[in-house]
Amino acid sequence: MRIFRRSSNAGSSSRPATDNSPAAIARRPLLGAAAALPFGLLGCNAAAKTGTEAASATASETAPRAGQQDAAGGPAPTVRVRLLGTGGPEMSTTRQGMSTLIEAGGLRLLFDVGRGATQNMYESRVNPKDVTKIFLTHLHNDHYEDLPTLWLNPWFMLGRTEQLEIWGPPGTAGMVKGMRAMYQHDLDHRSNALFKKEYLDIRVHEIRPGIVYDQDGVKVTAFTVEHKDGNPAYGFRFDHSGKSVLLSGDTTYHENVVTHGKGVDALIHNVIAFDEELTKSGKLKAVEEKLTTPEQAARVFSEARPRIAVFSHIAKKGLHGEAGDQVIMNRTRKAGYDGPLYMGLDRMTIDIADDVTVRKPLSTAGLPELDGPGVRL
Repeated sequence: MRIFRRSSNAGSSSRPATDNSPAAIARRPLLGAAAALPFGLLGCNAAAKTGTEAASATASETAPRAGQQDAAGGPAPTVRVRLLGTGGPEMSTTRQGMSTLIEAGGLRLLFDVGRGATQNMYESRVNPKDVTKIFLTHLHNDHYEDLPTLWLNPWFMLGRTEQLEIWGPPGTAGMVKGMRAMYQHDLDHRSNALFKKEYLDIRVHEIRPGIVYDQDGVKVTAFTVEHKDGNPAYGFRFDHSGKSVLLSGDTTYHENVVTHGKGVDALIHNVIAFDEELTKSGKLKAVEEKLTTPEQAARVFSEARPRIAVFSHIAKKGLHGEAGDQVIMNRTRKAGYDGPLYMGLDRMTIDIADDVTVRKPLSTAGLPELDGPGVRL
């Protein structure tokens, strides 16, 4: 685990360089304004520890609240960020699709639902039936392809009765309508007195830039970014009790990320990189221009100066495994960013309190199968 403490000169540009590649993390000891769309069919209206201590600390079943204790008996973090999936659309044995779960104030908010998000929720000891508030950065399929699993499986298998609520860009309601049509057989034939069809209604908010969620001390602000064929696309800033997280979404370098990310506790940013041959050929230039290169990310981080910077939605072509990850880290450092920097891993956890603590993924050893509503993770 790695802990970062708030400095009295937080605005200083001098910060220790940190090697946070997967290999380096493995070597370390583990420390502790929305426009709600009228859509009748969807029910929508207008308008620091070591070893097992740290592992058990992240196994809590409930979202953290200020003043509570975590499972290890220590104070719960003000905000907990779980990187459920850190990959792009590329197939990988180590990274699932983009998805980030943020927990604070007793709430759980999910940002994007890429492939494998529900499985990685379970492997993080979070019951998927308890995650019902979803924010979509944009409508590229790799950012919501696990939505049907999160929508249906906890309903018929885990006894979820709370309806999903989704915030997303224009077009989200149409996407949800299409999903319901695709699974019409389940809606018509799988529902019964126990699994009621109305539990599958979804409330959709098609959002504009501004504050899109403000409840129980948790605020989410949406801002526009540039993702070319993914537009309209948003980034999100999450605030609770003086702690903050910035999610860039899919974008190339954008000043809105810097503006909203100034001094946040954790800035989580996409990155794209190719091997030398692909880069020189220019064959995938159109793809590269939709996302952020390591050099552009270094500029964002240097201008925003977050307490920690983290890569997620890591899109790599020809840069396989940890060696490819290290190429991205090296390019970011070479471009001038000297602050705390992490290469995101699936199920990595970031705990934000007075300190910022980064924890490696929990082992799944001993994790019970989640086969019904009575299972305790």
